[in-house]
Amino acid sequence: MDKKSWLFALGGLLLLTTVGLSILGNYTSNWAMYQQKYFQAQINTLQAQLKTTSHGQARAKLEQQITQWQNRKPQIVNLVLPNGQVERCQTCHMGLEEISTSHPPDTFGCTVCHGGNGLSLDLKTAHADWYGQGHPGRLSVAGLTCGGTGPNGQTCHSGNKVQAQNEVDLVKTSLMSTKAGELSFVRRMLGLDPGTKVPNLALGEPASQYPNPLNGGPRQAALQTNCLSQCHQAGGLLPLLQKGKTEIPSNGCENCHVLSNPDHTYVGQDVTISRTEAGLGMVHQLTTQIPYTQCNQCHNQGLHDPIKMKFTPRVDLQQVVKDRQTGNKTWSARVKDYYLPGELFAKCEVSLDCIDCHTREDVMGDGHMYTSEYAAVHIQCQDCHGTINSLPLSKKVRSTSDLAFEEGIANPNFPALVVGDTIGLTHQGEELPYVRQKGQTRYIVSRITGTKYTIPMVKGSACRQKLTEQGADACHACHQAVSEQAH
Repeated sequence: MDKKSWLFALGGLLLLTTVGLSILGNYTSNWAMYQQKYFQAQINTLQAQLKTTSHGQARAKLEQQITQWQNRKPQIVNLVLPNGQVERCQTCHMGLEEISTSHPPDTFGCTVCHGGNGLSLDLKTAHADWYGQGHPGRLSVAGLTCGGTGPNGQTCHSGNKVQAQNEVDLVKTSLMSTKAGELSFVRRMLGLDPGTKVPNLALGEPASQYPNPLNGGPRQAALQTNCLSQCHQAGGLLPLLQKGKTEIPSNGCENCHVLSNPDHTYVGQDVTISRTEAGLGMVHQLTTQIPYTQCNQCHNQGLHDPIKMKFTPRVDLQQVVKDRQTGNKTWSARVKDYYLPGELFAKCEVSLDCIDCHTREDVMGDGHMYTSEYAAVHIQCQDCHGTINSLPLSKKVRSTSDLAFEEGIANPNFPALVVGDTIGLTHQGEELPYVRQKGQTRYIVSRITGTKYTIPMVKGSACRQKLTEQGADACHACHQAVSEQAH
């Protein structure tokens, strides 16, 4: 090789080295920066605690922890899963909350739900092809995420022999996903359909995708924009009335199982996640302890006018938001905040939360397409309180494989259950695992607080309930809760 060629080759090598170092610098600096930011956040928290701590031993412990964080150096975090797969997501997402005790990251990892490239430390390539743009609960991808297969080869929430365990499939048929009830109500009101059935509305098809919902009538655009598009399950938009914002994208399963604040912003420990972006849960955690305040972020927000096709927020909405922000959970606050002003409700409906009464199939669907709330709801007053002539139905648990045991996997308030225990049963045969029978006493345990409530029986009481009138309104006529004294 002559001198000229040698110099040219050397120059090319130096150029490649420079470019490579530049790429490597950018490649490593972002994750290192995120870790340093996380370290500093821990230092700030400990220093704040130190300022309010006077005990010598406690101060010494805090000072030691601060020094440890100050001396800590960024390093790549390799998570090795049981199947040998390696993921590095926690290198950047240090401090991210464990998604749930039943989905431990050491077993499941991150990409099984989120997709993307778990080995990459580059933002673009790590998040390339991730599911739902960071929201794997969106129903458009839930079949790959919540309904997929875990690293251990077991199916998750789809593809199981027991239909009730296939929540990903069932929820797509629920009223919350299809909004078929609103579509059928408006069409019937306008004389387009003789009954509640909507012609050609396919099983699991969101009403927002129904072609020509009002046969091209003048209200069709308003119906689609103001009513059918506001679906928190199937790809619609939710109204957000705080901070001047008007709407946020729906995130399917996450809207119920990832608790959010009124602003729908993240407040957890992961420094890579925005604190101002709307549409996020408070922390990166799934839960089955879903309080009524979570349900109320979609329900009881206001009224949909079926004539004007317009949504009107409830007049006291800001007080409802304030009560939630301040943690006001007194009886009087619950009475005011739980339902829209002017609605009637019984004491049990305020003391308990929505999920304490509504069954799995009520909420998640049962595989059938309903076009009215009345037809879709499985629970009736008699299922807990019985009738004038008979006690409510029940069943004895005879095996640990009973579906009732599944309720206790992710909820610490699930009361201890053993083979031989008696649990509640709806008139349609669906289990009520939080309703128990001990001797002559029937009680329910709150899924939110763990509080035990004795259930009064209609039989032998002064109640004159009619078996044919099992809707809530029939009971409200006598059992209306309007004050703290009534409680």
